[in-house]
Order: sequence, then structure tokens, then C-alpha cells
Amino acid sequence: MPFDIASREELEHSWKYLDRKGPVPRTAFDVHREIEKGLPAKMLASFRAALTELPDRTWAEILAISVSQLKRLKGAERPLSSGVSSQLVLFAILLTRAEDVFGGRDAALDWMRSEQMALDGQRPIDLLDTFIGAALVDRVLRQIDYGVYL
Repeated sequence: MPFDIASREELEHSWKYLDRKGPVPRTAFDVHREIEKGLPAKMLASFRAALTELPDRTWAEILAISVSQLKRLKGAERPLSSGVSSQLVLFAILLTRAEDVFGGRDAALDWMRSEQMALDGQRPIDLLDTFIGAALVDRVLRQIDYGVYL
């Protein structure tokens, strides 16, 4: 079950959530290098500020960390771990894809927070803590986008 790497347009669109100063990474390899270095903690703060409707518990689940770890990251000076950075970028990309499919952020978040038959009755947002779960969400989004959603 492959996961399609973001196109240049998707990278630009999804990077808005990360409030990065400077140029958007041009390629998936550039994003990979940024993740390896660890994204600045302020990028997480910016993303969370853009999505205030998501509680701490949901953010912690998406990032595959505990709520106490999430709270310690608030205002942190050191970069995020590569694992947290990766989860953050993955969520930004998938949220962007869902926005494109459903026509906006609110509709995308509604879909992500609702049980989906195509995902074995699970909520897409609950599957984002693993690569396989994210790939399943991506596959369903692409099926909906291509009109082959069952």
C-alpha cells in the first residue's frame, strides 16, 4: 500500500500550517532533510494555533506522544525529534489533501473526525499515528477524489 509523496503544490499548501519563515522545501528530499534535522518547536505551536478545535489528546495521538510530552514541547527551544517532525508534516500533508477533496478546512476536519466505513469504521484522525494508518487515510482520500469511493 504505497503512500504518494506530496507534489510541489501540496508541499507549498501544507507548509502554510507550519508557518515556516523562508522558502518552502522544493522537493520531498528537502522535506526529508528538514525532518531529519528536526523542525523548530514553533512550527508545532503555529499548527496547533491554526487548529484550536483539536484538543491536546488528539494532537498527542497524531504525533504519537503522550499529552505530558506534548505540553513540554510548548515553548521548547530545541528542535522537535525527527519522529514528531515526521508526524507533524504527515498530518499537514493529509489535512491539505482532505481540504482539496472536501473543499475546505472545516469539511476536511469534519471528515477526519468522523467514523468512516472505508476505514473499518475508524476515524481518519485516529489512524495518523502510524505510517500504515496514514497510508490507509491517503488511499481513501484519493479514492474519493478520483470518484471510486465505495
